[in-house]
Amino acid sequence: MLVPYEPPDWLAHAVSTFGRTAREQLSTGAGEPEEALRAPLVGLVKEIGSRHGLQVVPVGEAMLSDLQVRPDYAVQVNGAICGYIEIKKPGLGADAPALTGKHNRRQWARLSNLPNLIYTDGMCWARYETSVRKGEIIKLDGTLTEGSGDLRVTGPEFEQMLVTFLGRAPSPIRNVDALVRAVAPACRLLRDEVADQLARERVWVRTGSGLNKQLFSGLAADWRQLLFPTADDGEFADGYAQTVTFGLLYARSRGIAFEERGYHEIGDLIATGNTLMGRALQVLTDQFGGSSEQVGPFKVTLDTLLRVVGAVDWERVRAGRRDTYLYLYEHFLAEYDPVKRQESGVYFTPVELVEPMVRLTDDALRTRLGLVRGLGTDGVRVVDPAAGTGTFLLRILDTVFDRVERTDGTGEAREVLSSMANRLVGFELQMGPYAVSELRLTDLLAHRGVELTAADRMPLHVTNTLDDPFRAQPPLASFLKAIADSTRRADRIKAELPVTVVIGNPPYRERANGDGSWVESGGFYGGRRRNEDASLMSDFRLPGNGRNEYKLKNMAWYFWRWATWKVFDSQSGQGHGVVTFVTTAGYLRGTAFKGMRKYLRRTCDEGWIIDLSPEGMRPDVATRIFPKVQHPLAVGIFVRAEEDTTDEPARIHYTAVHGKRAEKFATLGALGLDDPVWQDARDGWDAPFTPSGEAGWDEHPALDDLFPVRVAGVKANRAWVFSPRPEVLRQRWRRLLAEPDPVVQAELLKATRDRTMASRLAALSGGDRLCALADETDLDPPLRQVLHRSFDRKWLVADPRVVDFPRPDLWRAATYAEQLFLVELHSQVVRTGPGVVVGALLPDQHCFKGSEGGRVLPVFQPDGRPACGAKLLGMLSKRLGIEVTGLDLLCYVAAVVSHPGYTARFVEQLETPGVRVPLTADPETFTRAVGLGREVVWASTYGQRCADPAAGRPGDDISLPPDQRPMSLDGIPHTPEGMPATIEHSSDDPGAETDDVLLVGASRFQPVPAAVWRYDVGGKPVLRQWFAYRKREPGGRVTSSLDLIVADR
Repeated sequence: MLVPYEPPDWLAHAVSTFGRTAREQLSTGAGEPEEALRAPLVGLVKEIGSRHGLQVVPVGEAMLSDLQVRPDYAVQVNGAICGYIEIKKPGLGADAPALTGKHNRRQWARLSNLPNLIYTDGMCWARYETSVRKGEIIKLDGTLTEGSGDLRVTGPEFEQMLVTFLGRAPSPIRNVDALVRAVAPACRLLRDEVADQLARERVWVRTGSGLNKQLFSGLAADWRQLLFPTADDGEFADGYAQTVTFGLLYARSRGIAFEERGYHEIGDLIATGNTLMGRALQVLTDQFGGSSEQVGPFKVTLDTLLRVVGAVDWERVRAGRRDTYLYLYEHFLAEYDPVKRQESGVYFTPVELVEPMVRLTDDALRTRLGLVRGLGTDGVRVVDPAAGTGTFLLRILDTVFDRVERTDGTGEAREVLSSMANRLVGFELQMGPYAVSELRLTDLLAHRGVELTAADRMPLHVTNTLDDPFRAQPPLASFLKAIADSTRRADRIKAELPVTVVIGNPPYRERANGDGSWVESGGFYGGRRRNEDASLMSDFRLPGNGRNEYKLKNMAWYFWRWATWKVFDSQSGQGHGVVTFVTTAGYLRGTAFKGMRKYLRRTCDEGWIIDLSPEGMRPDVATRIFPKVQHPLAVGIFVRAEEDTTDEPARIHYTAVHGKRAEKFATLGALGLDDPVWQDARDGWDAPFTPSGEAGWDEHPALDDLFPVRVAGVKANRAWVFSPRPEVLRQRWRRLLAEPDPVVQAELLKATRDRTMASRLAALSGGDRLCALADETDLDPPLRQVLHRSFDRKWLVADPRVVDFPRPDLWRAATYAEQLFLVELHSQVVRTGPGVVVGALLPDQHCFKGSEGGRVLPVFQPDGRPACGAKLLGMLSKRLGIEVTGLDLLCYVAAVVSHPGYTARFVEQLETPGVRVPLTADPETFTRAVGLGREVVWASTYGQRCADPAAGRPGDDISLPPDQRPMSLDGIPHTPEGMPATIEHSSDDPGAETDDVLLVGASRFQPVPAAVWRYDVGGKPVLRQWFAYRKREPGGRVTSSLDLIVADR
C-alpha cells in the first residue's frame, strides 16, 4: 500500500504562505498579474534556501537595467549567481518552448541560453538548462483564485527541483565539446543584450540625448574606427561578446582562478603575459558591470559568463591530444551561430593540408632561393595575413624544430625555435581566433621545452591586414591604447619590414566591393599616392578585360594581391620570397583573372598549382578537402629570386589530386616540388594555369574563332516568368495585376533594382514604350517559347518589364527565321556530356546546365548571313575542295562536339575551359560529319531545323521508330492527385527484372535505355532536371509566391 506524500511542515507552511500572499496581491487588480507573484516568490525561494543552509538573494531585473529581454530574477546563493527565475502570468504554465506570442517566443529564444533557469506561473514550475527541460513540469495543488484553499505540494519533486536549482554549481568542463556547449550559449546571450543596448542608445540619441553620453555607442564607435570600420551594431555586438568570452578562456588557460575576482582584476593578471588580451577584456567590461563593485547594464550576464568559464578544468581539457584547440573556434562558431559561421567563410585548414603547404614552401626556400635552413633561416620573416587560430605558423615551428632536432639535436632545435618565433607574424581581425592561437602557442612551447620572454614571443596582432599601413592612427580614448598599439606594430611590419614568406588560407567572400580597404581602393604609399587613379588591385587587371573583372571583388583576391605586394613589390631590392595560399580555384582558368595570371608570370620565376578539386563545382562531399565548401579549391605556390625575370613568363607547374579526402591527403603528404607528376602549364602571359594537353590542342580553333558573335542568354532574375505551360503564365500575370496592395505587388513581381512596378520600357519587338506594370490592364501577356535548359523548352513572359536583362542583341539575332544558337559553358570545366548544345529557340542565361552561366553564339546574323563570315567559309571550301556553308560548319561542329564522346576524348584538355574544334582536312570525313550533324541539329531543335523527310527527318516529329519508341504502360492520370512526384529508373534497382523501365510516379514507360536515363549535360541529368520542373511540387528556387502557381495535372 502506497503511503501518501506528506511534505515537511515548514515546506507546507512556506507554499501555503506563498499561495495566500500571491492570491491577495492578485485580488487587488493593480499592475500586471505576474507582478503580484514577485514578492511572494522571493519569500518562498529564500525560505527553501535557508532551510538548506543557503543564503539566497533574488536580484530583480528592475534593480539592474531596463533590458528588453531579461529574466525576472537572478538568484545569488552565498554571493554567487546560481541561476535565474522567469515569472509568467498565472495560467500560462511553465512549458517555455510552447508559449505563444511574439514576446514569449523572443524571450525564450534569449533565455534558453541560460544554464540554470526556472519558469513558473505560480502554479506550474519547470527547470531548464540551456534550453533542455530537466524533469517534468511540476504543478502545485490548488488555485490562486480568491476564496480557494491553501496551495499544497503533492510530491517530493518540488523541493528537489528548487534545491537542485539553488545548489547547482556549473558542471566541471573537462573537454572541448563540453566547453563549447557551455560557453557558446552564454556568449550568445551577451551578444544579444549588447545589440539591444545599442538599439536603445540610438533611440535615446534621436530623442535628444548626446552621443557622448552613451557609454556603449562611444565604445562601439572607437572600436569600429580602429578595427571594424564597416561593422554594423550586430557585428560589433558579436565582436564584443566573443572578445570577452575568449579573454576569459585565455585567463583560465593561464591558471587564473575567478573566485572573488572581477573582470578588471582578471584583465590585470592576463596583461602580465598578454597586454592586448588583458586590456581588451578590461576595456569591454569596466563600465558595464564587469567589476565586482559595479552594477552595470550587463552585470547579470557578465557574471553568468564568468561563472560558466570559471568551471573550465583546463588541465583536463588540455590533457591528451596536442591538437586539443585545433578546431576549438570552428566548433564554437558552429554552436554559437552556424549561419554566421557559414556566411563568414571561416573554414579552418586541416593539418593534413597545412603540413604539405608548409613543407613545400620550406623546400622552395631551400632549393630555389638557396636558403639552406628554409623557414628556419635567420632573417626569414613569415606572415600569415589571416592567421585564424595559428595553424600555419605553429606548423612552421613544428616543421623547423623536427628537422633541426633530427640533424643537430634537441638543444639546437630549441635554440632555433627560440630565435625564429618572433619572426613568425600573424594578423587576425577577430579576438576569438587570436585568443585560441595564443592558447595553442603556449601549448606548443611547453611541449617543445622552450621558454620565451614576452618580447620574444610570436608577434600575433589584432589588425585588418588590408588596411593602409601608411595611414595616421586616429585619436582614440586611452582605454583602447593596447589595441591601438597592436595595430600600430602591425602597420610597421606591413609598411617597413621585409617579409620573405606569406602563407595561409585567406577568407573567401564574394561581392566584397568596398571591403578591400587600401588594397582595393588605393591610398598613400610611403607618404605619397602610389598612383593617382590606381590601387594595388590594378596590377591584377588587364586592359580590355574590365567587363569580366567584377569577380576580383572578393576577399580572397584582395589577400592574394596584398601578399604578392608585400613579398615581391614593397621593398626595393628585397623582392625575393614565396607566396603560398589555398583559395578557390577560379584564378586558374577564369577570364576575370587574366591580369592576375599575367602579373604572377611577370613577377615570379616559378609557380606550382595543386588542383584540390579536379571534380569541379559542388563535388561529392567525400572528395572535398573542406567538407562544407562547394567551390573548387587549389593551392598556389609562387617563388621569386632577387634577379629581374620579367623578360619571359614564369614556368608554372600543375598537378591535381584525386579520390576521396583521405586519398587526397595521402597524395599531398608525399608530394615534392620536383616529382614527375607535375605537368607544365600553358606559357602565354595570361593563359590559364592548366596543362596544355596533347601537342596541337591549342592550335585547334576555339568555338568563338569559328562563330565570333557572342552574347549572353536571357537573364530574368525571377523564376515565375518561365513555365512549361502557357496557361500557368497567364494565371501568374493576372494574379500580379489584380493585387491591390503595392507592397505585396512588388513582392509578387520580385522587384529589383532594374525592374519595379513603375518601370517603363520599350517592347522587346521594338516600338513605343510600354506603360508601367502598375497601370497595365492587358490580362494576356506576350509569351514566347525559349530554350530554358538543354533539351528543355519552356514559355517565357516576353515582356521587358519582368525580365531584367532580355539581351537585345540576342532578340535581334532571333529575328532571322532560320536562326540557330550554340550554347557553350565557356568559363567552367565541362567533364561529361556534350561540349555544346544546339537550339533554335532563345536560350536562357543558365541554359547549358542550370547554373554557372555560359554564352550563346548565334550561327547567323539577323539578316541571314553566316556569323562565321565569308572569308572563313572561303578558306575552308578551298582547303577541302568542296563548298562549305555556314550551316555546314554548324553541323560539323555539332557532329564533333555536341555529344559525350567529345568530353570523354578530350577530358584532360578541357580542364582549361573553352571548346576547341578539331578540323579535318579530309573532304569525305567532313561531309560525313556534316550529315551526322544535321541529324543532331534536327533532333536538338525538335525538328525545327535540318528537317528532310527523304532522309528520315520529318519536320513535325522526332520520335524514334515504333520498335524503339518508349510507350506508356499505365498512363498518367490527368488529375491533381495523379500528378507524379517522383521519377526513377529500373537500372538503379538491382532486383528489377529489366533495366529499361522509367517509373514516373506510379506509371511506367518502356523501353527507356539506361543510357538515356543517365545522359547528362555538364553533370546535370537531363531527364531528372526536366522532370523536376514539372512534378507535383516543382523544384527550383522560389523567388515569388507566383512561383507556387503551377500546373495541377
